[in-house]
Amino acid sequence: MAGVGAVGEGAPASLLVPELAAFWRAARERVERRDGPARGRLAVGALAAPARLALEAVLDRPVRATVELAALEAALARLGLGDTLGDALTKLGHAPAPEAAQRRAARRAAGEAHGAARLEVQRWPEPWASEWVDGVIRAGMVRGFAAAEAVRFVGDVRRALDRLDEHAGAGAAGGVVVARSRTDLAAELFGDAHALDTGTRLEAALTRALARRHDGVARRELWEQAGAPLDLTSAPALVWNLPLEAGEGLGMLVVRAAALGLPVHLSLLALRRHPVRPRPGADVLVVENPRVVEAAAQRGFDGALVCGAGNPSSAVQVLVAQLLAGGATVRYHGDFDTAGLAICGRFRAAGAIPWRMGAADYEAAVADAAEAGVELPVDERRVPPTPWSPPLRVAFERHRRVVHEERLLDQLLG
Repeated sequence: MAGVGAVGEGAPASLLVPELAAFWRAARERVERRDGPARGRLAVGALAAPARLALEAVLDRPVRATVELAALEAALARLGLGDTLGDALTKLGHAPAPEAAQRRAARRAAGEAHGAARLEVQRWPEPWASEWVDGVIRAGMVRGFAAAEAVRFVGDVRRALDRLDEHAGAGAAGGVVVARSRTDLAAELFGDAHALDTGTRLEAALTRALARRHDGVARRELWEQAGAPLDLTSAPALVWNLPLEAGEGLGMLVVRAAALGLPVHLSLLALRRHPVRPRPGADVLVVENPRVVEAAAQRGFDGALVCGAGNPSSAVQVLVAQLLAGGATVRYHGDFDTAGLAICGRFRAAGAIPWRMGAADYEAAVADAAEAGVELPVDERRVPPTPWSPPLRVAFERHRRVVHEERLLDQLLG
């Protein structure tokens, strides 16, 4: 490529006149916006006769309302001002901003990466592959990748899908199948047990692929449906004094722990292998915070508690489902804040009964804090619906004061 050189070097003086400055600025703005070869037409605007004659001499044709950019670029190249319109504009004192060139380079690289990813999935057998990769691209999962990195990323998703198929096939054929988790799969395929942790690009892309395979399955259950749950022992359900049949399975463990005055953790693995069976008439309260369970054990509370620990883990969800299926009454109490109200709604949808989570309970808690001179935190987030107590939403929107369960221990464990 011809060197760009200094401003004005080799440029006819007729093209450097102030009357053409607005035209060159408009050309520069077009170059900064566009990538690739000069194309389209550019308005000439009002030009004095000498400036118009200078342009016509360069183009070797009459100049009317607009100029074809490709013709302008070629004409300036013939004058030796550079191979591209950007080079020529630099010589004419209107160099395109380097940031614009960087943005154009980034757009080119992104386009190459997107094209490479789309080409890679053309070999996939799944009919949804093209839509899947388009969604991955729109979600920014290959942002910043070179083409080779995008191909490798798509290939990693393919390898994981194939390995899950092999594992499922071995089970269907009656072969020896070792129980596995998502971390096992990550370590086996990618050498990093955290490669498929929630929030990584690879996990997000693979989860999208699994959603295509298992249409209609809830997101939290996709990996389990695919045969590789995150794991079966983390995020267990913390329980106290559950009224379970003591002669079998986890009942013996829970009853013995209560006798020792100890809360106990029930993992998803335990609940799957030994589903709980509540005693007739069992009444269980699910709370949001582990401190409530701890306080129940310290006080020797004779009721039954399960800790949801915020958004319920799979273990908590399975435990609640097993209790409900066994005929137990399950109630729920959580924090009075926007997150707590949303969690209460989810437990209600699962079959639990909101307990002491009405507007009157909230108003009383706010009033009690005010009487005690306690400045409660403020929650300005959007308040979710509270269909079990519509006035609660109105009351919370009015006060916006947060009441954590820990302030209500005496009421919950009284």
